[in-house]
Formats: sequence, C-alpha cells, structure tokens
Amino acid sequence: MADRLPEGYCLWEMEDTAFQVGIMGTGPGFLSILDIIASPAIGEFLPPMTLVAVSEPGPERDKLRDPRVLDVPQYETYQQMLAAHPDINLLIELTGKRYKTKAIVASLPDAVIFIDHTASFFLCALNKFAAINARCQVNLDNQRVLLQAIIDEVPEDIVLLDKAGRVADCNRNVVLRRGLAKDEIIGRPCWDVQAIRDDMPFCHPETKDCPFYTALRTGRKAESLETRVSKEGRLLYFREYAYPIFDTTRSLSHVMVMRRDITSRTESEKRAQQTEKIGVVERLSAYMAHEIRNPLFAIGGFTNSLLKSPNLTEREREKVRIILEETARLDKVLKEMLGFARPGEETPGQVDALKVARDVVGVIESGFLPKGVNLAFEAGREIPRVIAHEDTLSRAVMHLVTNAVEAMDSAGLVEVSVRMAGPMVAIGVRDTGKGMPGELLERVFSPFFSTKGRGYGFGLALIRRSVEDWGGQVEIASRVGQGTQVTLLLAPALAVAGE
Repeated sequence: MADRLPEGYCLWEMEDTAFQVGIMGTGPGFLSILDIIASPAIGEFLPPMTLVAVSEPGPERDKLRDPRVLDVPQYETYQQMLAAHPDINLLIELTGKRYKTKAIVASLPDAVIFIDHTASFFLCALNKFAAINARCQVNLDNQRVLLQAIIDEVPEDIVLLDKAGRVADCNRNVVLRRGLAKDEIIGRPCWDVQAIRDDMPFCHPETKDCPFYTALRTGRKAESLETRVSKEGRLLYFREYAYPIFDTTRSLSHVMVMRRDITSRTESEKRAQQTEKIGVVERLSAYMAHEIRNPLFAIGGFTNSLLKSPNLTEREREKVRIILEETARLDKVLKEMLGFARPGEETPGQVDALKVARDVVGVIESGFLPKGVNLAFEAGREIPRVIAHEDTLSRAVMHLVTNAVEAMDSAGLVEVSVRMAGPMVAIGVRDTGKGMPGELLERVFSPFFSTKGRGYGFGLALIRRSVEDWGGQVEIASRVGQGTQVTLLLAPALAVAGE
C-alpha cells in the first residue's frame, strides 16, 4: 500500500480516511487505546476510529469488563477476527510478543495497517498530549472569556488593526457606537470604524501621521491629543493611543488602538486654568486700582481743565482732546479689569429671565441693528424666575447679542430664546455669522483672548464666572460658516433650597 502513495504523502492526510480498528491483546496501553478511539478531542489529531473487535485477550482479560468493549465481539485469534471482520483496516498488537510481529505482518492483507505494542507507545503519548491539550484549552478559553469581558467593560473604543489598518477585532463599545454587528466591522478600514458617527468621520483615509502609523513605523507606543467639532458645533477632545503587537518571532503583526473621550475632563482642566488666570487678573486689578487709577483720575482732571484754557491753539486743543479720550478709554479698560477684583459683591436674587431677555431685544431693535441683520425672539411657556443678579444678567445678554450682531459681515439672523432645558432655564443667543474654527472655540473663555482682533477680551470670561457663581453654566457651540450659539443655563429660583 505504501508503494502506491505519492512521495512525501502522510497517511493521516488521506481524504475521507476512517479506521476500523481491531485490537490484539489487552496488555499495556489497552485502556489508552480505548480512550483514543472514544475521545472527540483526538479527532483534531487523527482520522475517525471505530473499534470493531478484540482478539487474544490474554491474562489481562478483566480489562474486557470496561463498558466501552462489553458489546464488542471477542475472538481467540486475530485470524478469526480478521476473517469475521474484513473491513478492519488497522490492527493494533498489544500482546507484548515481539516474535509474532514478523509473522503477523507477513499474513496481513495489503489494505491493513499494523501497529505493534512498541509503536503503540506513541498512541498512548498522543492520548496524554490530548488530555493536556484539553486542559490547556479550557484554561485558554477561560482566560479569553475573562480578557474579553474586561475589554468589553472598558468604556473607550478599542480596535485591533492589522498592518494594512483593517480591523481584526474590536470591543463592545465600538460595536454599540457604530450600531453594527462585530462581523460587519471586522475587515473594515480603521478610518471607517473610528468615525464618531456616520456623519462625522474621525480622520481622513490619507492621514499618515496618526498614532497607528507612528506605532507601525517605529514599533513603539504612540499617542496624540485630538480635537474635533461635532455636528452641533461643540468642541470634543480625544486622547488616542496606539500599541504595537508582536508575534512569537518578535515581528510586528498588529497594532492596538484605543481612543478615549476626554471632553469632560479637559473642559474641567481648562476651567481650572482659566480660574487661575482670573485669580492673577484679580490680584493685578487690585494693584492697578491702587497704583494707576488715582494718577489716571488726576490726568483726566488736569486735561479737562487744560481743555478749558483760552490760551490753547486749535491744534493744541485737538491734542488735549486725544489725551482725554485715551484717558477715558484706559479708565474703561480699568473698570472692566476691576470687575475681577470684586467677586461676590453683587448678591444674586430672583430674576425674571424672560423680561431681561425681552428688554435687551427691545433696546437692540430700537436702533442698534445694522442694515440687513434681523433679530428674532422666542419664548417658552411657564418660564420660572432664576437665581441671578439682574443688572449683571442684563449686561451679559446685551454683550452676547451685541457680539452676535457684530459677527455678521452682511445680512443675517440673530435669534434670542428663553426656554426650559431640563431642570434649567436656558437663555440662548444664536447667530448665522461666520462662526469659529476649533482652535478659537477652545480659547473663547480665556480672559486674555478676543476674536475681534483688537485688545484683550474679558466679556465671556466675566459672564461664565458670574453664571457659575449663581449655580449655572455657560455652553458655546460654533461651526465655521454656520454661526455661533451661546447658552446661559440658569438655576430656577424654586430649585434652590430655602426658597
């Protein structure tokens, strides 16, 4: 039979091979052979095997009481067994009589494979190996389940990418966010799966400087801080990590990419930084109030007196007017800065937010609107009074509306609304102006930043500090070419303890 097989062909590789087994003897290895024939796990290593008959039981006949051979035919000689079962194509000898081996081999039909008791050692070893493999597989399965459970509970996106940037695996967070089955995600390019939503891709397919490509190129961990503007115009922050994965030969085979949404944490950190800046301005303002305002007052007084002098020429009088105007401008800036030095001076109370917003809209409509700019007002029903300082809130809304009007290069719309937003009262000011890119959006609350290109702005920083002192918060959303919206969220008076 061996002469008819191709060179290099393994017997176990024959297609549709199945063995009908006959066993001679019940010596060492008999029970292990029964284990091999009956074990499904052996199917990973050997073709299917069926025990057909047993012959020449020998002195260890008690092994035939094993339930696995009770119904198996038994014969006194192997010749009788082969004659009764011509379908046997594998004969295993366990009698331990080596002198019989040559005679047995000589008498066997060509279709029957013969394994003597010395070679059966390898089958026994295979049985032990299969048992160990089964235990290892159980442990491996348990570890896999545990690891998958841990990864699935991580609230960040985790994707395993091959070297072409296609998804080899991902955690449950990715599956839920994309709204697809895992099988639909596997094999997709990373830029498709990393999309925050279908309408909001996270990166461009041709991007080559992201952490994935950096880790792929260097073989080392890479990370980056990414900012994106959502469809609603809100600034989002992400920290992205990439970890190279190596195989047993230390060749890089995959890259694991983890993306974490750190928007809330970053906003808190930036708020703390801005608070620290405001603290610096407060201390500086107190110093300026003492060291600058008095001399500035004197300069203004003397300039006024000088302006009344009849001895000045018209040219000299014009220069004095310029001095007076610049002194007044400096005094205005100083008053703005002094607002930082007196936190908490204005005690909040119950304020009619609807009336404040309506009054501001009325003032703006009475003559401050540029040609082509329209102003709309929308009010919800049953708006409760809010906790705020009325004058400060009025100035804040006036500042926001004025900024919105100034954001228009030509015709456009400014909408002012007062409505309920969950448990809070929301005063919103939205314009259809030019909007802001992400790099400006994350700096608008800085006390030293202005989008108008002149001087340093304090408006939004002051507004946020006042609103947060009242127990509210300020939100801003903006997209380039689609305008900006600022929302003041104020606590209703009835929601405050003791009211």
